[in-house]
Amino acid sequence: MNILKGIGGLFTKLWRWIKETAWVQPLLIVGAIFAIIFSIPKITEWVQSMNNDKASAYYTQYKLNLEGQVSNNENSTQADEITSFINDWSNFERKYDSYEEYRADLEKNAQNQLNKYGEKFFLVYVGKDCANCDAIQPGFEALQGDWATRFSPDDNREFKMFTIFSDDESSNDDSFAIEDQKKAFVRYLDKWNDAGFFTDAGGRLEEAPYHKAASITDSNYENFINADHTNFSVPTILLIDFSKEAFELNQSRVGVSEVLFGVSGSDKVAKAELLREMWNHTTKTDNSNPFSDVYKQSV
Repeated sequence: MNILKGIGGLFTKLWRWIKETAWVQPLLIVGAIFAIIFSIPKITEWVQSMNNDKASAYYTQYKLNLEGQVSNNENSTQADEITSFINDWSNFERKYDSYEEYRADLEKNAQNQLNKYGEKFFLVYVGKDCANCDAIQPGFEALQGDWATRFSPDDNREFKMFTIFSDDESSNDDSFAIEDQKKAFVRYLDKWNDAGFFTDAGGRLEEAPYHKAASITDSNYENFINADHTNFSVPTILLIDFSKEAFELNQSRVGVSEVLFGVSGSDKVAKAELLREMWNHTTKTDNSNPFSDVYKQSV
């Protein structure tokens, strides 16, 4: 108790001295101002770190891993499995003339995958240290949170989403001799580039209405088509749609249907609305939807 009284008395004397010593007060004020100024970057870093952690945690809920990723034809990872399913059933070669024929084969040969992933879903390429990925995450969260109310989709299907991390690591990374190949995502890109997935999907997406409506730079599409190791855009958001409506779109876009290389919008609500428009891409009545075949740009 005496120690506490002693400490209290010391602070009382110090405070009295500060009040009675005029020249000390301006120095303390200036010192406090500089302390605040110098602490701003640290506070900013802390806030950004919290946002990064939140976004990464959200995307991780839907993560398909690259563990065990190899560069040959073997589907060795969760990311391979979903990409193989999409590649096989996007009808890139126009094998099917009718949806009924297509659907019958889909259910016969890939019913398990259809049950696992769903008939319609977002596939999003993201990164852990990706500012643009962090920026769009509130839009996805808002969309999902109000999926049955404010952002209810036209088709009443459930919200589905899967993510692939461009900076995901695999336990076999160090077993590859070439430095670039030590990255699991690079091996994933190379494998599916060799299989023609990015070329076929990108070629289709370049012709989709949104490319023209939004005036997106061609470099984003080129980097996607080339599966560019360095410049592949994250985030890249694909809408995968195996529905009859997607099959019957102009130029038929069943499977890989739409792409976004980021989500514009001033806030999470605007971002969620754009994502819902993407989901509603098969609308035949909403000519304000830039993803639709009936879109008419306002003058």
